[in-house]
Amino acid sequence: MNNIEIEKMAKMENDYWWHIGKKHLVNSLIEHYYDDPNDLNILEVGCGTGNLTQSLQKYGNVKGFDISPHAVEYCRNKGLENIHLQDISVLDHTPYSNQFDLILALDVLEHIQDDLNVMQKVREMLNPDGLFFINVPAHKFLWSEHDEALEHKRRYHSVELKKKLIDSGFEIVSKSYFVSITSPGIILYRFWNNIFGRSAYPKTSYVILPDYMNDLMVKTLILETKILLKTGLPFGVTLNIIAKKIK
Repeated sequence: MNNIEIEKMAKMENDYWWHIGKKHLVNSLIEHYYDDPNDLNILEVGCGTGNLTQSLQKYGNVKGFDISPHAVEYCRNKGLENIHLQDISVLDHTPYSNQFDLILALDVLEHIQDDLNVMQKVREMLNPDGLFFINVPAHKFLWSEHDEALEHKRRYHSVELKKKLIDSGFEIVSKSYFVSITSPGIILYRFWNNIFGRSAYPKTSYVILPDYMNDLMVKTLILETKILLKTGLPFGVTLNIIAKKIK
């Protein structure tokens, strides 16, 4: 991700509905899947500018990796320690073998050319009962300027992601879509922008909403999280998978 997009993220991560909703989702998943989520060893792959990383501190010891020096600088300016400039694609994972209770790759795998290699490394770094939390952009037909601006390699079909995880030594604990209720509007916006709104220089499709609409979107994602924890959501623009290391 380029520095312009990192600057956007840093400005919006505390207030924009997507970032707030994702943080609520992750906190809810941790509290759902761990009986005592207070002393976990956590690795956040692609920690970005550190908004979620701060939230994870209450659950134990958190290590963050990011490929961007600019993003790592943001994290360190927030007082976050244990943040490393690291490309997991070339990481020697041996020193981290069986070390983590939880590894998160949230909106990360789509940036990595050899995602299967990274999944295999993640498996080796998890302890025998460790979990892997994944968020990725869903549906190949939704490829747009937004993906190009964020330097994505792909969007995912659920069958593709599940197969790669299974081939990497994981079992699937849960699968659900996210950002479901508002997905028809987002899909229409992306299609419209693909036809009429493309620019010479790709840019992300952050849409700044009035406060009341932004708050409504946050409430929608909180509701979706409750449903996701019980039954899962059948459609949405983000795919959420929880995978467990096979011993």
